[in-house]
Amino acid sequence: MFKYLNAEGRNAEFSVDKENPSILHVGGFEFEGMQIKPTEFDLSEHAGEMVRVYLDADGSYSMAHGTHEWLLFMGMVPELKYKTVLDGLDEHGVEKTKSVEVAPDLNDTVITIFDLPEEEE
Repeated sequence: MFKYLNAEGRNAEFSVDKENPSILHVGGFEFEGMQIKPTEFDLSEHAGEMVRVYLDADGSYSMAHGTHEWLLFMGMVPELKYKTVLDGLDEHGVEKTKSVEVAPDLNDTVITIFDLPEEEE
């Protein structure tokens, strides 16, 4: 679920990928006179972590700690889950199972989206 702090803020369109719900799509938008290209973030490697994505003065995205131009969005990526699947037969013909990771589903979390700064006139 997306939580816009200001629904009227000049934000990009955000969506969770339908095929892989650990990927967040961010649409293109204008920021301080620059056209920021659409991108996507695969947040599966951040399962169980709070992530923050920033915009830098040059229009690039960053997840690194430090000084940035603007906080674009943040949210807690859900923990990894596991499911049991069949894994063939053992030497006696009995079905074997194994646990496999299930990527985090961003539909199961709240992502806070910060409105972009006002443009100076």
